[in-house]
Amino acid sequence: MTVLLSLGGLALLLVSGLVIRSRMEALRRLLLPVSVIGGFVGLALGPYGAAIIPQSALEVWAPLPGLLINLVFAALFLGVSVPSAGTLAGLGGSLLRFSLFVALGQYAVAFVLTWTVLSPLFGTPDLFACILEVGFAGGHGTAAAMAPVFESLDFEAGGALGQMSATVGIVTAVVSGVMLVQWGVRRGDTQRIRPDPETGRVEITEVDQGVPAPDARQPSAMGTVRTSVLDPFTLHLAVVLIAVLLGWVLQQAIRDLHSSMEGFPLFPLAMIGGMFLQMGADRTGVARKYFDRATFQRIMGLSLDLLVVAAIASLRLDLFLDNLVPFILLMVVGVVWTVFAFVRLAPRLLDVDWFEQAITVYGTMVGVTAVGLMLLRIVDPDNETTGAQAFAAQSMVSSPLLGGGLVTAAMPLILQAWGLPAVLAATVALMGLIWILPLGRSR
Repeated sequence: MTVLLSLGGLALLLVSGLVIRSRMEALRRLLLPVSVIGGFVGLALGPYGAAIIPQSALEVWAPLPGLLINLVFAALFLGVSVPSAGTLAGLGGSLLRFSLFVALGQYAVAFVLTWTVLSPLFGTPDLFACILEVGFAGGHGTAAAMAPVFESLDFEAGGALGQMSATVGIVTAVVSGVMLVQWGVRRGDTQRIRPDPETGRVEITEVDQGVPAPDARQPSAMGTVRTSVLDPFTLHLAVVLIAVLLGWVLQQAIRDLHSSMEGFPLFPLAMIGGMFLQMGADRTGVARKYFDRATFQRIMGLSLDLLVVAAIASLRLDLFLDNLVPFILLMVVGVVWTVFAFVRLAPRLLDVDWFEQAITVYGTMVGVTAVGLMLLRIVDPDNETTGAQAFAAQSMVSSPLLGGGLVTAAMPLILQAWGLPAVLAATVALMGLIWILPLGRSR
């Protein structure tokens, strides 16, 4: 009964977040998800605020993110046919190079800051440097997934810092992203929009209410089997859980390779399990007959909403406050790097629709995919440039690696095994290699 009542408490937080968002235009303009708002409501009502939420509920909420994130990543590529390597390179090769360079750069600047400033002045551990990429390129879901990894490596504050980093990232991505759009429009870098002749700016007035009009509502999923045989949602959940099971088998194999891999998390391997299932289903025709991408998205959405609200509401706020000054410095350095990469490096790496392609990656690398797509919609409202296609193509390659992929999952373990200077040198060398890679130009 305690578990059921605790889940009911999460439901109340989600509903309260929906009500607050619907009544506060500022929150809608920042594109803050209901789960994030509800999570902070829970944090305010928890032991570090009004102390209304009972400890028994927090004990149920705390392990949920580590479990649910596996469902999110397992379903990430289910229901999506993987294009050929040539197609991916042709559509998003240049943008992939830019994305990888930015994400690895977030690691590099964090490594330098931690090594030269934070560790000597504040005694900050090397693992602190992972917080930037986890929160910015990863987001709340990745931060929740990495919390157990940080705890296993005696960095208990990692989970709280990752969640705060993701929150700062969303707000920063929206505010700075809109500023960069205005900057690009004034300079004439955008292909499809021009500034208002009188103000010299682009007027951005649309605010998503989050509730479609009755005549605009569409089905959120399609049934691929009759409910008298098996509920379609049950079938798709079973596929996702099988992907998790395949990921667990891979996890055991990796842990047997070396003792340093004992803490390797399950979630990126569940994603690989899902990719294996999808490839097998494509070859046998099962995917076309039984898989519905929208249903997999509903499973991801449900899991992500519950894990985010639970993760934020059960945060150890004291651990975050203990690292406040190093955290602020890390956030500033991360934003400066990503803005620099957009302004100075994107025009050199992207030769077709560079602004539209780069602004999508910027919004994603600092905030979340929704922010990147929102910024793209501002500069390319009718989808006339290569921005959307290039972003989708590069995501097929970058998502399994960074922003919650294999590199993100393994980086704390690599740091622990190699040490910060060696990992910094390897990261810079890899960035140099990516810079000169002959990836295809986007057309």
